[in-house]
Amino acid sequence: MRPTAALAPPKQLGKYEVGAKIGGGGMATVYIGRAVREDGVEERVALKVIRDELAHDEEFSSMFIDEAKILARLSHPNVIHTLEYGVTGHHRFIAMELLSGRTYSDVFDIMANNGERLDHKLAAWICARVADGLHSAHELLDEGGSPLSVIHRDVNPSNIFLVHGGDVKLIDFGLAKARVRLSKSADGIVKGKIPYLAPEQAHGKPIDRRIDVYALGTTLWETVTMKRLFKRDTDVDTLRAIRDAVVPDVREMIPGFPDPLWAIIQRALRHDRDERFATTEDMGKELDAFVGDSAPMKRDLAELLNHLFPGQEARQARWERAATSTRVAAHTMPPPAPVPIASSTILEDGDQPPASRSSTVSGPPPPSGRDEDDAAKSAPKTSKAKSRRSEPPPGQPERRKKKKNKSSHRRRAEDVAEPPTAAPRKLWVSVAVVIAIVVALWAIFGSAR
Repeated sequence: MRPTAALAPPKQLGKYEVGAKIGGGGMATVYIGRAVREDGVEERVALKVIRDELAHDEEFSSMFIDEAKILARLSHPNVIHTLEYGVTGHHRFIAMELLSGRTYSDVFDIMANNGERLDHKLAAWICARVADGLHSAHELLDEGGSPLSVIHRDVNPSNIFLVHGGDVKLIDFGLAKARVRLSKSADGIVKGKIPYLAPEQAHGKPIDRRIDVYALGTTLWETVTMKRLFKRDTDVDTLRAIRDAVVPDVREMIPGFPDPLWAIIQRALRHDRDERFATTEDMGKELDAFVGDSAPMKRDLAELLNHLFPGQEARQARWERAATSTRVAAHTMPPPAPVPIASSTILEDGDQPPASRSSTVSGPPPPSGRDEDDAAKSAPKTSKAKSRRSEPPPGQPERRKKKKNKSSHRRRAEDVAEPPTAAPRKLWVSVAVVIAIVVALWAIFGSAR
């Protein structure tokens, strides 16, 4: 990597005036930005900027081009919108719509902790909107009209963002597989959160868009039952559960659960992908048919968010005004709640390997003390699997513990099929010490002979 002198924080990126720094990691920084449209309305955005010292690194430049090409072509009401990307001076940036709300995972955690259950029709409607967004991504074409073959690969509740106004947005295409990607994954590498992998991923087989159908089916099963489906105590047990693909009948868990909705869940979670929905569009249509009158759903979702996170929308609005009126600050001005970004590919913690990536810009920890059940806790870093926390089997309530100073960053698992060859630094140090001791003892006793 060619060394680059530290540059002053940008004041302008494209048409956007740069406000306060709101988050970031070892590879990118996120600022809040503003621009005044022709109609006089102020537009606030999240600006993701590659760190200066990485601007000339070919790998990260390729990653930037990859995600920019994919995100720029994603245009759907249920997918977070990328507004602009480019280079201003030495700064490579991506501008994304600034959303206020919470993830589906946040809602799940609070409701599970409170002993509440999500309305079946609302859960089905939310997943139908995600299905619509996924289908738009799956069907993307390049400039010449050829399919881009985009697969999200990381559909799960933490990547479904629920906006305070009642909209549903699919976020974080950082792991998306597409024909245009310049940076390729190594053979045998599985990407995505382990508990939401499809059986073919766990077996290391070729994948297509139907893995997103399966992950959405897993999400729907969990949000109607308020239980975890495949997550177990260890990574090995979780993968074994995924490979076995035993899906408990929700009707036996919840008296009166509607047969039509169970039929949809069951089909989405077929072990044989040929028996699943061929497209998320097909799945979304059946979910909408089950919901029927969808007119109240947006209002119901907005009311649910207000009930679970009272006052947060107003706090977020005040923060936006303050952050956009502040010139680039040396310190971070974090939002009251996580701000989603379209892709976290190059927004990583500086002391973490590329396998650990965040999908939101972190703010203060939420009041729920929600449990981060992501694959940073379940990613096998060595060939020996380690238990992260106790997880009950399907049908049993999940125990949740509050954590202090907990980051809202969610890290996903990679390298499931083949553990990384590089051991953690501390392990190597320990091994080196042991080897040095053995060599010294051999020299001492060998010379004594």
